[in-house]
Amino acid sequence: MKALKLTSAIVLLSFMVINPRVNAQELPNTNVTPQIEKFQVESNPNPNSREDEQQAVNYLKQGFNLFQNKNYPEAIKAFNEVIKIQPNNQYGYFGRGISYFQLKQYQLAKTDLDKTIELDNSISYAYFFRGASNGALGNRKDAITDLETAARLFDKDGNTELAQTSRDVIKRLRNA
Repeated sequence: MKALKLTSAIVLLSFMVINPRVNAQELPNTNVTPQIEKFQVESNPNPNSREDEQQAVNYLKQGFNLFQNKNYPEAIKAFNEVIKIQPNNQYGYFGRGISYFQLKQYQLAKTDLDKTIELDNSISYAYFFRGASNGALGNRKDAITDLETAARLFDKDGNTELAQTSRDVIKRLRNA
């Protein structure tokens, strides 16, 4: 896989889950802002691979721009195109997963975040949102496990604020 740097891509996420299965507990309102600097696209041996690669990157940028503008259904369409061109692009699945999350389609979000983690288990935000999706689906144990992993990865990345946010959500889930 070839890594392409795109430092201008910032995804703004608004995180709020009201989970009726966890005693109607409201998880904290948190602005989570992952900065995605590398989009990885799989290599393709055909002569059009460079063109396909650029097209995947363009759809990825488009998807995250639509996400930032809170146009989640259109963002999903753009991420679908990324996945069609590059079926192993973890950021295509990640973007689509967090878009589904924002639409409160938690099972679809979880499925895409599962695939994101399968392709790249170092994306802390994927664990964070999969944990939130699991919490919304009533899978408290899985939610806690994912959020613990997210906290460790955030700490490793030096993002102590989001590590603490993850721990705060874990505490609320345990006390629910």
